[in-house]
Amino acid sequence: MKKAGFVLVIGLFLVAGMYAFAQEGEVTAPTNGLIKGKVTDTATPRANNLAEAKIVVESEMLLGTEAKTVTTDSAGNYEVPNLPPGEYVVTASKTGFDDSMEYVTVTTGGETFHDVRLYRTDTLVTYFWKTGPMRWPLLLASILGLTFIIERIISVVKLRPRIKVEQLVSRITEALRNDNIMEAVSICEEAGGPLANVVKAGLLRYSQGMIEEQAVSKDDVSEAVEEATILEVPQLERNLVILSTIYQVAPLLGLLGTVMGMVRAFTAIALKGTGDPQLLAGGISEALLTTVIGLFISIIVMICYQILVSVVDRHILEIQQVSTEIVNTLVVSPRRSAGE
Repeated sequence: MKKAGFVLVIGLFLVAGMYAFAQEGEVTAPTNGLIKGKVTDTATPRANNLAEAKIVVESEMLLGTEAKTVTTDSAGNYEVPNLPPGEYVVTASKTGFDDSMEYVTVTTGGETFHDVRLYRTDTLVTYFWKTGPMRWPLLLASILGLTFIIERIISVVKLRPRIKVEQLVSRITEALRNDNIMEAVSICEEAGGPLANVVKAGLLRYSQGMIEEQAVSKDDVSEAVEEATILEVPQLERNLVILSTIYQVAPLLGLLGTVMGMVRAFTAIALKGTGDPQLLAGGISEALLTTVIGLFISIIVMICYQILVSVVDRHILEIQQVSTEIVNTLVVSPRRSAGE
């Protein structure tokens, strides 16, 4: 009986010890996990480790879980510990690089490795250097286009009469009705510009005939006006052919850059296979960028060219209308009527 009691006591002690050990194991067993990895850039042929990159880990499903933020060390490594099991959004960011956001799953007591590659943010300068050898012809085309657009705008503004067209026509017509040719010529000299010069040529031709006491017909005055128009119109149309050439050549330069970029991409495939997508992506990127830049230059220059052509055409039409009106006024002027 005593022996049975002793065995029972020993058994109770063993059960209690096993229970305590099991409880201790449950308490100390790790339930949370961590995320660790390295942050690098996409430079080729070898990526660089990015220090001081900001890593933000947050959960969209686990309510009440605060986002955790860490920064990478000098070697680009980071570690975010003590994360309850679940799915997390890992956002990596650094000044001068595009943000990266990916989903990562954390398991109970496990370590999840998550490496991040950040792409450097593109600027106009970086886009320029990615266009390959065609960057220089495209740059030259853009500089020439901008230069001649500005030059044409300044020239067209300067060639406008210093007197408003309506006021100019009114003053000249009034002088002619008073049979004062020289006053009309002085008004043209005061106004300046192609329009005034053309009208002035017609007035001088008529005045010369009156001085020489010769009959001056409408055809004579019209001929003088047409000759002056032929001399003045090229000033309005000067350098427009250069802009026309630029907007037609720029897309061809972009297309040439596209072909060169594709040749580079397929050459990389032939030499190294498809194991390194960076080499292939570089050639395709060069091809696309040259096309985009060539089309962009062409579109801008073509729009400006069409606007300038319409302005020049309006000036030419204005010259024709005003000169015709002045010629008709000359024909019916008092001195002309007396001469007939």
